[in-house]
Amino acid sequence: MKFIRDLILRRGLQTAAQLGADAAATATSKAFVQRFAVRPPVTVFVRGSHIDVRVQYQTGQPHSQFVELNANMRAFFGWEFVADQDEAGVYIVAKRKPIVGSLSTASFTLIVPPEANVVLHLTPGSARLTNFDGKLTLPAPALSTSSTPAVGLLTAGKLEKAHKEPANRR
Repeated sequence: MKFIRDLILRRGLQTAAQLGADAAATATSKAFVQRFAVRPPVTVFVRGSHIDVRVQYQTGQPHSQFVELNANMRAFFGWEFVADQDEAGVYIVAKRKPIVGSLSTASFTLIVPPEANVVLHLTPGSARLTNFDGKLTLPAPALSTSSTPAVGLLTAGKLEKAHKEPANRR
């Protein structure tokens, strides 16, 4: 009987701790929109760990003059986040902090001009394209002792390797 009571008490404490952590993460969520004025051609660089990215190409709007980031970050305190731009492009970096970042999740929607180049470096993460028109080729990661995955350059019409030489010559 004591064993069952201890088991129920332990399970109850674990559940309460998990509910408290979930409530704290939800209470510290942050949603925001950032808009960057750009002149095509533009490149949008996204580097993130444990994020979901949706890239939405603007349709019917050639030479659009902006890149828009819609971000939803749960447990914002667990993220290192920066977004900036220069004449070459827009840069977005989101990295989960050690330990406290395990509670954190993030999803980004990027609205980009149809002629924008998009570079995604996700470690790990997921990506989805909307209104994409063209050819998409994803290179296999190079076999090496490094944990660095292959990096591709995504354009509205093609995906080119960041380095032109074959992976086995690196």
